[in-house]
Amino acid sequence: MTAALDLTFAGVGGRTVLTRRRYRWPLLIGRVFPDSVHPATGSVTVQNSAGTVIPGDIVTQRIAVIDGGSAIVRGQGATTVAGIPGGAEALEQTVLRVDATSRLLLDAAPRILTPHARYRQRTEVCVAPGGRAVLVDAVVLHPDLTDPLFGGYRSDVVITAPDGTLLALDAQHLDATPRVRRAPTAFATVYVVGTGLDTVLTSRTPELEALSVLTGDRRTYVGVSDLPNDAGWAVRIAASDGGVLRTAVAAVTAQVGPERVVAHAHAEPRA
Repeated sequence: MTAALDLTFAGVGGRTVLTRRRYRWPLLIGRVFPDSVHPATGSVTVQNSAGTVIPGDIVTQRIAVIDGGSAIVRGQGATTVAGIPGGAEALEQTVLRVDATSRLLLDAAPRILTPHARYRQRTEVCVAPGGRAVLVDAVVLHPDLTDPLFGGYRSDVVITAPDGTLLALDAQHLDATPRVRRAPTAFATVYVVGTGLDTVLTSRTPELEALSVLTGDRRTYVGVSDLPNDAGWAVRIAASDGGVLRTAVAAVTAQVGPERVVAHAHAEPRA
């Protein structure tokens, strides 16, 4: 199957460039811009020209960062997942590879589930020891989505070692709307993948969990947990709506982005 997106970033002459750039409908990408804070980091935006994922869609993406590259890949706005009664499941599958010298932040746009939408995503991540990847997995329930109209949602994040050994499998499944009064309707997990992060993330956990806010209808819940086999960490976020979720995700990625984590790790005193 031909990938809708196939990108390879690499460090060249002190900046990050695309050495492989292939895409097809419905995905589009623009040029690589240097990051305003870290000029050696290249930033690119992925657009969905259709603005939606429809029943039966299979969208495959591959992103690699090598040779000292540092890349930020963001989605443009939120993407709607359309549904029809009895419609087929839509699938998005992404393969991420980061070598020992490189960094990646993948901040995909939230997927908005509409009535009858059936959606599944699978992300495979391999980060060599020394490399870092941060990826955002976010979903929002549309206000018109009620329990009788709910289709289904599943997300699998598979983290492997370079030799193919399974390090962690994080699976989330939703087949009904939350029934608790004033329950959150927007959810995200920010994964920080890489070895040797225990000290860094443990020290930052209180600050991250302090992002939880309960103010009227603007509610955010944040929890932090480590992944097995020293694969990395997961920051869980539940929010009252998509706007609040995006604000919380931005605050979290500002704290755990690859460059911030690496700089903090290098500053840790050695025993």
